[in-house]
Amino acid sequence: MSSRGQRAQGPWTVASFVALATLTLIIFWSVGAQFLDWFSLDLGSITTMSAGYTYFLLFWCLFGAIAAVFFTLAFAHLAGADWAQETYAQLRATSDRHLMLAFSAIAFALPALLYWRLFQGVHLTDDESVYRFSAELLASGRLYADSPPMKLFFDHVFMINDGKFYSQYFMGWPALLAPWVALRVPELANPMYSALTVPAIFLTLRELAGRRCAVIGVLLFLSAPMIHFTAATQLSHTSCLFALAWMTYLTLRANRGDSSWWLHPGIAVTFSVAFFIRPTVALGMGVPLLFVWAVSIRRISPQQRLGAVLGFAAPALLFGGAFFAVNALQNGSIGYVAYQRAADYARENGFHFSAWSSLSDDWTPSFGFESVGVALARTGVSLTRVNFALLGWPCAFLFLPFAPWQSQKGWVLWAMGLGFTLVHFNLRSAGIDTFGPVHYAEIALPILMLSALGVARLTSSLRSAEPSAFAARIPVALCFGLIVATAFGYVPVRARALYELSDVIRRPTVASREIAEPAIVFAYRPFVPRRCASVRHFVFAHEVNDPDFENPILWVNHLSIEHDQQLMRRYPDRKGFVMLWGTDCQPTFLPLTVAKELGLPDAKTGSEAAIPSPEEMR
Repeated sequence: MSSRGQRAQGPWTVASFVALATLTLIIFWSVGAQFLDWFSLDLGSITTMSAGYTYFLLFWCLFGAIAAVFFTLAFAHLAGADWAQETYAQLRATSDRHLMLAFSAIAFALPALLYWRLFQGVHLTDDESVYRFSAELLASGRLYADSPPMKLFFDHVFMINDGKFYSQYFMGWPALLAPWVALRVPELANPMYSALTVPAIFLTLRELAGRRCAVIGVLLFLSAPMIHFTAATQLSHTSCLFALAWMTYLTLRANRGDSSWWLHPGIAVTFSVAFFIRPTVALGMGVPLLFVWAVSIRRISPQQRLGAVLGFAAPALLFGGAFFAVNALQNGSIGYVAYQRAADYARENGFHFSAWSSLSDDWTPSFGFESVGVALARTGVSLTRVNFALLGWPCAFLFLPFAPWQSQKGWVLWAMGLGFTLVHFNLRSAGIDTFGPVHYAEIALPILMLSALGVARLTSSLRSAEPSAFAARIPVALCFGLIVATAFGYVPVRARALYELSDVIRRPTVASREIAEPAIVFAYRPFVPRRCASVRHFVFAHEVNDPDFENPILWVNHLSIEHDQQLMRRYPDRKGFVMLWGTDCQPTFLPLTVAKELGLPDAKTGSEAAIPSPEEMR
């Protein structure tokens, strides 16, 4: 066939593949529209996947994979076009600095946009409000506030209220959030830390396998739905991933033989920050990196080795001392963490407004040391959930078998992933399903970088084994094919579920703008009824008030009308309201006097014990 005939055939070939991919996605959406309520996900499980989500994944695995193959063939043909080659040449001419700036800007903009447009500016979990409270405490120079009088009104899931009022969470993420709280833009903290993660991934992969692999890794990071959904929240996982990404890069530079003095304190700081945020994650992924660092300093001169050890030890000891000091000041003992104190406080408090209805005496926070079979099952379920939620692909682990082990220091990334999995082997659950398995969020770092290495290695192997340039284009084209298919199949379904959640959760805040301030609003538990959303949410309690309890509207627990009236006597300048949800799932605010006339029922506090008298709530 003549070259003219080949050029004429190209556009039609690409168009045919795109049309077939589009038809496949149309069939996928038709199944959802006709039989599965537009793929209503019925999210909410913290262990195995719910029925609605499983049905969605069943059809997505088939039709999403087929659509991705057709898109892949289209991209592989497009890559041979003259304009594509010119575009690629222009990208190659772009400096690494400019690429990182552009990619970082995208990594910042995506979660910021998701927070304001998709999440509608609300917290989708109780944890976010708790973290914000801790950040406000730190911004005011405190580790805890004084418990208010009649404290049961202010009890809150994930909070300790035993005379000191503080959260069960470690203070690393609140410390990183505190400056943004002081600037009154806490919603921009995680988008910024996500953006700052991009250079670390780029530089690490460039160090391991070159510039092309670095670009692939960053594109995978930018296309991962779970990364951006999580970064749009005020949860701690994004900042922990940020710290570990930079620790990885600094460690590999030190292992290469770089003699820069700041690498060693930098490794200590990034590990310590990650440990202060999420200790188990830092241990699982950071200890393999510390091993690499320890081996690397054995190869330098004794004088340099002493400087490296001292440079590492100084910040490590400083952060370690701060960690133990926080435990002592908050909980009364350097080895007694707030998670343990929260469990003990729940027992002491009769489990009123607690995250648990009961706890065994040998309970370990988040971890359940049971049989190996149970642990293996939990790990299998967790990794399955990661597989779908991370990239939205039918198989997120597709390129891992092609990632190197011994060459290019690939074993370091494998060790990080294996270390994370081993440390979390006995984890009771992989976390809520709102954004994906959040307790496994940080494993995204080694998975994405190993996937990029796998793509690069597979491309090189095909280029060496197959003289056809078309075959060598398949791995990268497959990445783009999966990304595009996911953008039009998986992501809209996930986004719809999150929008439905945010629309329900924001209603009390929107409705409360109509009541006179200053006020106290008494809320039943759960704060948002589950019946009001087909997607199961994890908002059980109202927002935590500011540390000084001076918000224009104080949100408190409704106990009984008599108890509520007792609290109002302590706040004579505020008006009291009880929030109720109507059959239309819209909240209304009844003045406390009207609520008394209606004889509203007492609260269900989550405890079998009776509500104590006001005099006992000290």
